[in-house]
Amino acid sequence: MDKTRNFLALLQGKLWLLPLIFTVGSAALAVILILFGNRLASAGSGHLWWLYSGDAETGRQLLSSLLSGLMTMTSLVISVTFVILTLAANQLGPRLISRFMADRQIQTVLGLFIGTILYLIIVLRSVTDQLGATGVPHLAITAGSVLTVLCLLALLFYIHKVARSIIADNIVNALYTDMLATMDSVLPPPDTPKHEPLGARFAGPFHTLAIGKVGHVQVVDYQRLLDLAVSEDIRMAVNVRAGHYVLAAGGHVQVFTEKAPDDALLDSIRAAFTIGAERTPAQDLEFGIRQLTEIAVRALSPGINDPFTALAVIDRISAAVECQIGRAVQPAEYRDDHGALRLLVSRTDLRGLMDAGFRPIRQAGADHPAILTRMAIRLADLVGPAVLEAEREALSAQIEALGQAGEQCACIPMDRDEIRFQVEAARMRLQAGDPRSETERSSIHAGTSGGTDFPVRG
Repeated sequence: MDKTRNFLALLQGKLWLLPLIFTVGSAALAVILILFGNRLASAGSGHLWWLYSGDAETGRQLLSSLLSGLMTMTSLVISVTFVILTLAANQLGPRLISRFMADRQIQTVLGLFIGTILYLIIVLRSVTDQLGATGVPHLAITAGSVLTVLCLLALLFYIHKVARSIIADNIVNALYTDMLATMDSVLPPPDTPKHEPLGARFAGPFHTLAIGKVGHVQVVDYQRLLDLAVSEDIRMAVNVRAGHYVLAAGGHVQVFTEKAPDDALLDSIRAAFTIGAERTPAQDLEFGIRQLTEIAVRALSPGINDPFTALAVIDRISAAVECQIGRAVQPAEYRDDHGALRLLVSRTDLRGLMDAGFRPIRQAGADHPAILTRMAIRLADLVGPAVLEAEREALSAQIEALGQAGEQCACIPMDRDEIRFQVEAARMRLQAGDPRSETERSSIHAGTSGGTDFPVRG
């Protein structure tokens, strides 16, 4: 299933997919209407007033005019597309171009224009002076006019679409929506109970295995690895996951067995990994987070200097982290039918998501008080009664790092006091829901104010 989703994700990113389908469909439609159009509708019928009823020469002139105008419109659409891609690459990041290329609406408009051009060419070359009054493909010529009108309407929609697509807030929200869809497909169902990670480890002799390919891990077939572990009576620890960039050599998999695995088993293990040149959202929870983070980091660069976009990204990342906190994580342990632990895998946890999202923004916005303040507020909002101990530690690490960044921020004392206030509020909110004793909390947060009351401005 994951490999299928990965294939569909890669296929969706191909700009030529829908245009190719429209082109083939338009060619088939042209042939059908040329051969059988007069049987379906006759120009002599009075109730078909909308059907083209002219001769062959007039039909050729009409089709030629439509084709000429449509070629001009198509050139305009392609030019606008390249302008939008250039602006998106400069302002939002070149890796987001694939997001525009995968947009189904953009692909549909391009496919409609290209398909209509091919349709008009096929029909135009079939209309000759030798057809006679009864041989003119009236329905095919009428369909060409209808398709051209649809292209005009599609041009208006396309301009509206690309104008909204270049707005940073709309892109941020679209990426957030994609990220939620990825979570729904990757994480366990929402009603799955949450459990603290056990942190199991294998002991004994082991043999390391390198995947032997260079690139990003796109999909790991864990069920296949489990079946291999059961059939070969071995245990395995997978040290890489979807999103990791791997070299040809390295300890990617540890095979715990006394006897060295043979080449056939090693090849079977390697076949469970799909390696590609780019990351995909098939199993990678950090895929959307890193796209959003790239937008925020570029927005905070001196060349762009757009902190409002970074604030919008912080809000969306916080919302995504909140969804992760409220759901069970991906399984890191796989057991056979007898309950024996066979497979330990690396999974993206809350700490990894927050590091991927908040750390680059915190570093890029170290001298932006508004960025640090907003991050502190959102971290406080993420604290809830259902937070597990591992999630609480991840939140605490982010809050402490944010506090250190606030103390080093190159800003006026009033702004630094605001950052300090919000960080302390997040700290105390986290402590207020901590089931551990006050002594244990104090030993962890040495030097910070204790108690469960939120700080009050003097």
